[in-house]
Amino acid sequence: MIKIRHIRTKLLLLLFASALLCLGLFHTLWANKWYVLHLVTETNLPISLPIPQLDENFWTMLGTEALNYDIPDSEADTEAVKKLQPLFDQLDDYTGLAIYGMEDGIYRAGQYPRCMDKEQFQSFFDIGYRLTDGVMEQQYERNTKFKNGYATVIVNFYHSSVFIFPYFLFSLFVSVGLFLLILLFFINRKMKQVVLLKQEILRMSAGDLSTPLVSSGVDEIGVLSRELDHLRLTLDQNIRQEQEAHQSNRELIAALSHDLRTPLTVLHGYLDILQLNRNPAMQSTYVDRCLQKTDDIRRLTDRMFEYALVYDASEPEQIRMISFSLSRLLELFREQMDFLELAGFHTELHFPDAGTSDIASPDALTIRVDTELCKRILNNLFSNILKYGSKQETVTLSMQLPPEINKDAALCLALKNTVKPEHSAVESNRIGLKSSTRNMERMGGKLVVFQTDTLFEVTLSFPVTAP
Repeated sequence: MIKIRHIRTKLLLLLFASALLCLGLFHTLWANKWYVLHLVTETNLPISLPIPQLDENFWTMLGTEALNYDIPDSEADTEAVKKLQPLFDQLDDYTGLAIYGMEDGIYRAGQYPRCMDKEQFQSFFDIGYRLTDGVMEQQYERNTKFKNGYATVIVNFYHSSVFIFPYFLFSLFVSVGLFLLILLFFINRKMKQVVLLKQEILRMSAGDLSTPLVSSGVDEIGVLSRELDHLRLTLDQNIRQEQEAHQSNRELIAALSHDLRTPLTVLHGYLDILQLNRNPAMQSTYVDRCLQKTDDIRRLTDRMFEYALVYDASEPEQIRMISFSLSRLLELFREQMDFLELAGFHTELHFPDAGTSDIASPDALTIRVDTELCKRILNNLFSNILKYGSKQETVTLSMQLPPEINKDAALCLALKNTVKPEHSAVESNRIGLKSSTRNMERMGGKLVVFQTDTLFEVTLSFPVTAP
């Protein structure tokens, strides 16, 4: 099926087809005017129109009455013409009669239709006569015998003029009306599409980008509708991406800000110990740890500004994976456990027996981690212990080695502590746990939390490889 893609082409074709249809309709109506007149005047229709009728016995009456009158010798014979007046008086208002000499064809006498004496009918007839090319006038010519010989009688009937001109106007009105109706239907349809498109645009401007636009065909309005729908999809996608980017940026900054508080807390703890001079022999170690925490804080702040101001927030935070020995990982845990001891907690480490694994030594294992992310995870976990853990119970750290090294081998470290009674029912926003879980997944590991009203346990699983 051929689809017309331009409104102008559609309109031109519609005008051409409508003009042909309406001309054909007018021609059909006008060609059947006499049939319609017959239906109106000579059938028992349930309508009544004031159309004058010709006497059926007119020609008989004319032939009979003409035998009683003489033909005037000329139009100037006023006395003979006047004697014909009774014959003329028998004619109705819509009949005209003229008498001509049969041999010379010269006009002798006649009677103009009396309806023409009415100015209103005369004007009506003149207009209709020109528009209908004279079909309202019916003229007949007959040789009629008079008292003194034969003459040519020309009779003009105007009865149909009362019907023909109004019927002409009716046919013209119906044809033109149909043409305008088709044209207005087309324009109205296109205007509805424009109005609908306007409503769609207003809805889009109000913020509704989820509702698709209605298709409007293949012409210019349809193209505009489809392009606006593409624009709607693009705007909706861009807005969603921007919102997701802002959300990711907020979550990243929130996680970094939360991670930043943990080394500050540890740093503050070490500085308190140094100020109180509790363990002079360890002061140098504590100073080194303070310096290390300041480096951690500096790196965290650098990364926070880096991702907040420089990088696209929709891009994930970049990680730097390096090989990490198990002894180094345990050293990070021991450092955190030592700080718990200084804060008043009791700690305990459980390592696996040699018979539980084919691995001869923990140093035979390596893991790949991002050092900064690993420190942030441990800072978050031990910060939760400092905040919610009970000092009355022992904080335990246990390690489980994989039975053998393969692609599914994982090192599991479980950290368990008892929750303070006053914090057992407290709802936390869990920013630190969410951040730690996400960071473990990004490094290829896994973090599992088990929590009750009195117990909190977290298990870290790191994929391992042989060194």
